[in-house]
Amino acid sequence: MQTPRPVAHRCAIRTRPCGSVSRPSPADIALILILATAIGALYAQYWSPAAGPPTHALVRAEQQPPLRVPLHVDARFTVHGRQGASHFEVRDGRIRFVASACRRKVCIRSGWMQAAHDATACLPNRVSLSLESAKTEFDGISQ
Repeated sequence: MQTPRPVAHRCAIRTRPCGSVSRPSPADIALILILATAIGALYAQYWSPAAGPPTHALVRAEQQPPLRVPLHVDARFTVHGRQGASHFEVRDGRIRFVASACRRKVCIRSGWMQAAHDATACLPNRVSLSLESAKTEFDGISQ
C-alpha cells in the first residue's frame, strides 16, 4: 500500500501561500489617512474646549419647562420627575445629582458635571441635565 504524499497547503486565495503578508495598496493608505483626518476633525469640533467654560445648566423634566440654572452661584435645588424628586447641587461652577428617586442611582454615580456639553440623566425619573456655555456653536435656526 502506498502512503499518500503530503499536499502543499494553500490559502483560500490561490495566488500566494498561507502566512504571507501583503502590503497595503495606495488606496488603503489614502483611506486610512482620510479616516484619521475625519476623526481628528470630529474630535476638535465636539470635544475641544473651544466652547469655553460652562455658564449654566439646563435641567429638563417630563412635562415641565426646562430650568436654566446659573453655575456661578452655589445652590441646591429640586426637580420633580416621574418617580419623585431629583436633588441637585451647584458648587464652584459644577453641578451634580445629589439624590434621586430611581433604583440604581446611576445618575448620582456619574458625579460632577463641569465641562461644556457634559450631560447626564436619570432615565427612570425622566430628568436630564446638560451644561451649556455662553459661546454657542448653533444659530437661532438650528437650535
